[in-house]
Amino acid sequence: MVQAGTYRFRNVKSGTYLDESDKNQDTVHGWDSRPQNDNQKWILEPAGDESFRIKNLEHGRYVSVSGPKDGSPVKASSGDRDVWTFKNQGRGYAIYLQGTGHVIDLDQGKDDNGTRVNVWGYTGAHQQLWDLEEVEGGRGGSYGQQQQQQPAGQQQYGQQQDQYANYRGDGQQQYQGAVQPGTYRVHNVFTNTALDLAGGKSDDNTPVIAWSQGSGANQTWVFESGSRGYRIKNGASGSFLGYDGFSEGSLLAGRSQPVEWTVTQADNGYQIHPADNSQWVLDLAEGKKDDGAKICLWSNKNGDNQKWKLERA
Repeated sequence: MVQAGTYRFRNVKSGTYLDESDKNQDTVHGWDSRPQNDNQKWILEPAGDESFRIKNLEHGRYVSVSGPKDGSPVKASSGDRDVWTFKNQGRGYAIYLQGTGHVIDLDQGKDDNGTRVNVWGYTGAHQQLWDLEEVEGGRGGSYGQQQQQQPAGQQQYGQQQDQYANYRGDGQQQYQGAVQPGTYRVHNVFTNTALDLAGGKSDDNTPVIAWSQGSGANQTWVFESGSRGYRIKNGASGSFLGYDGFSEGSLLAGRSQPVEWTVTQADNGYQIHPADNSQWVLDLAEGKKDDGAKICLWSNKNGDNQKWKLERA
């Protein structure tokens, strides 16, 4: 679940960022990464349950659109303050104009500077998905007030999750699950094969597979505490354990952008769930013992091929 704060929005297809033009400040377009430029930073201001207004940090103008019509340009407005909802689609977030089926869409996913940004009916195309990169120390809007309304101690996120809610100094929750943060080797309970990033490659979409236990760093995984789960980072590549979407057989792969996972105790190991949907688990496909066997998401059947041993590396 997205929280209030300050973010940069990176388009999944193009790798360019949502940017408010400095020259024509009503223009919102795609542009190469400029991490020091505040016109590529956006404050999410709470506007209801899991919905936000999106304000540019530099210019103070809000993301708006004339209406839910395919091809309507997304603009920055000092007057209109449309409300947007964020839905995690596994590979990134679709940003919906509230109450409609239309999302923020980078025109044809082009990576040219100045590429138009429109709204379009959601199709699942990668040009309609965005990675959210939180700006450190950049909390904005009424986030602090929102946090004060939350319980001071623990907060529950699902039946299978436990303990989580300590708070850091910036008010953001820090996940505490069934294991301590650190570096682990992850072995399947049924086959004893290891969770392995193929070749230790850092390219997006590098397959995560099962392989005979070895000593390589591509079989080590760093569990870092996030807000609602662990970010699981490969020791060889620095890329993160990720997935394409919530469906049975959705394959696991290395990603440059993290998603979060929860870990729960099982009878003879642990189960690993996407933080956004605890009904799915990390699964060794068909319990195969072969090197290169696929790792995927599957609904929880409580099989040993869905359970994992975590050993400190």
